[in-house]
Amino acid sequence: MPRAYPVFVRSKKHSVLAGVASGLAGHLGVDVFYVRMALLAGTLISGLGVFVYAGLWIFTTASEEAPEPPDSRKLKPSTNLALAGLGVLAALLSALFFSGGSVALVIPLVVVGVGAFLAWQAYDRGASSGVGVVAFFVGAGLVIGGLGVTIVWWDTGGMAGSLAAVVLTLAGVVVLAGPAALRLWESAASSRAEKVAAEERAEIAARLHDSVLQTLALIQKRAEDPDEVARLARGQERELRGWLFDAGEKKNEQTVLAAVDKAAGEVEDMFGVRIAPVTVGEDRPLDETGKALVMAAREAMVNAAKHAGVDTVDVYAELVGGELSVFVRDRGRGFDPASVPGDRHGIADSIVARVEKAGGQASVTSAPGEGTEVVLTLTCGS
Repeated sequence: MPRAYPVFVRSKKHSVLAGVASGLAGHLGVDVFYVRMALLAGTLISGLGVFVYAGLWIFTTASEEAPEPPDSRKLKPSTNLALAGLGVLAALLSALFFSGGSVALVIPLVVVGVGAFLAWQAYDRGASSGVGVVAFFVGAGLVIGGLGVTIVWWDTGGMAGSLAAVVLTLAGVVVLAGPAALRLWESAASSRAEKVAAEERAEIAARLHDSVLQTLALIQKRAEDPDEVARLARGQERELRGWLFDAGEKKNEQTVLAAVDKAAGEVEDMFGVRIAPVTVGEDRPLDETGKALVMAAREAMVNAAKHAGVDTVDVYAELVGGELSVFVRDRGRGFDPASVPGDRHGIADSIVARVEKAGGQASVTSAPGEGTEVVLTLTCGS
């Protein structure tokens, strides 16, 4: 699934030093030349470009699948190297300017920069190789040595010197340990994602084996019985539909809407008619009043399946603000409610009286040849 917003990665394919500029160009959709010029200009502003470049190098990863930068300007490798050289020169000039022209301070910082470059290159290219290990330790030694010289040079014996020593030490830790910490975190995140994916695959495989494959085997054995095949297919469709679309929200059968679904499934399996209930609203635990309405709705479904002479019964259940409404509709032969004999108590007792006793309302609308609609409403918990 694509991400809602792409994550920035450095480009290995178009990198000159670390792929930061080409990665930014592909991520932002701008010409890589302008990105490099912006970083170069930023380097002259208090070394801002260097800090931006270094920060993106430390805290992001390089990838062969980074977005391609626009092809509006093709630069030769020599031109890219020249721009990189200008960036280094601009960083040196900026450091000299802000150190008051003190070469004694700039030289250790240059050593730190070279060491960081070697260490970070080792991280990018794989510090597990022999060359990578050597490059990392050489770079780490240069960083530690350069920072040590800088701390000694800056030590004035006062609070400012101590604070500078602490800050430089923390900077050294970030420079050397930052990329390693990032890669450990990404490795852990990748492992978690792989574990979740494996668990999902195992769950899908188990469900397919326990339900779909077994149902298909039963259908093959009973292919000569179309009614049984249709019943098995409907039951399997209902199970898969609940698994795929309910997202586990109504797995507990002791809720109102789940009870409606269960009742529809029972009637569907019992009489071989198709009932695909539509349930909307916020589900809630099944209490006695809700159970009474569900049982009345089930009886309405049974009547439709037995007497309407149709293959499909429509059921719609809505639970909003604690008020439950269930509509059971068929487009079958229908009947005249006024002509129902007095000794027939199915609708009067099993549906209407049951709902009214629970504090709700029930209505039955029907006419010969026009089907039947049963509407049941009550407030759960009333």
